[in-house]
Amino acid sequence: MRLKFIVILWFSLCVSAFGQSVQPEKGYYMLDYAWEYKDIHWSFSVGIPEELYDSYRDRTHYSSNFMPFVLSDYDRGYIQEIIKSFRKGGEEFGLSDLDNVFNVISFVQSLQYVSDSLSRGEEEYIRYPIETLVDGLGDCEDMVILAASILHEMGYSVLLVMFHNHLGMAIRYDKELQGTYYEYDGGKYYYLELTSPGWKLGQLPKEYKSTGAKLIPLERRPAVRLERCGYRYDSYYLIEKTVDLEISCEVENEGPGPTEGLSIQVVVKSDANSKWAFAKQTYAVQDLSEAEKATFTKRITVPRPAKGVVVIRLMGENFETDVFVLEGLDLK
Repeated sequence: MRLKFIVILWFSLCVSAFGQSVQPEKGYYMLDYAWEYKDIHWSFSVGIPEELYDSYRDRTHYSSNFMPFVLSDYDRGYIQEIIKSFRKGGEEFGLSDLDNVFNVISFVQSLQYVSDSLSRGEEEYIRYPIETLVDGLGDCEDMVILAASILHEMGYSVLLVMFHNHLGMAIRYDKELQGTYYEYDGGKYYYLELTSPGWKLGQLPKEYKSTGAKLIPLERRPAVRLERCGYRYDSYYLIEKTVDLEISCEVENEGPGPTEGLSIQVVVKSDANSKWAFAKQTYAVQDLSEAEKATFTKRITVPRPAKGVVVIRLMGENFETDVFVLEGLDLK
């Protein structure tokens, strides 16, 4: 995807109001943001192509894997331009490196918190950073994804912190601070709450102090799935000693990034746990870019009789194997 950038960024000492405004203009959403940090009124503007926003709206928004949202390929240029503005503003006002982090957090906290049921009419809808920037609102997951995307791109070590019904984040800070932190990979990661202004580094909402937390590191590994797999054969050829099965599967790469070394393995055997196979074949297929979908159709010759299952494995060098099992094969 190639998109033309329109980015107008500035920081100022005073603005008339805080918040976010958006105006459609010639295929772009022209966005103006304003917030306050360290008694300074900050603002910046950015133009996001409607095409880019719509492409993210068309993606899957229901997933237990947050990496496609945080580390997506196609919004990197805009995230990087926003980062330049934060660093430039920090230099102008003599902010420390840690203050630059807090300024990013203050910006994200200034966006409006709204539940998915109110903003989308859906129980669950995870936004990509571009969506949150244009919409100017989101729930806990959306705020965390936006902040983690910016801070990760700035070079900070970030963890997502998953509670039973809430998502927060933590950032590595090796100096001693008061507050809640998690020890991970030899460092201390202090908790950050994003749902409203005023939360400080290490300040954990009291309702989560007695609950367990799952720490999720940011890993650039695509989430690739098999969907709607099936098989067919021509019953006329059952007079032969072998039958050609035509296997068809839809494959989707949710991202982040493209797949590497994508292949599909088809195994026909008596049951899914059997070590012996009637037939087995591995096919190299074309790699998929982020958010790309494709349907792959392959043939495998199976000796008769064969009764059992067809096990389909989606494999690659940079993602976890996905498995799809087709039951009820009966070639008499």
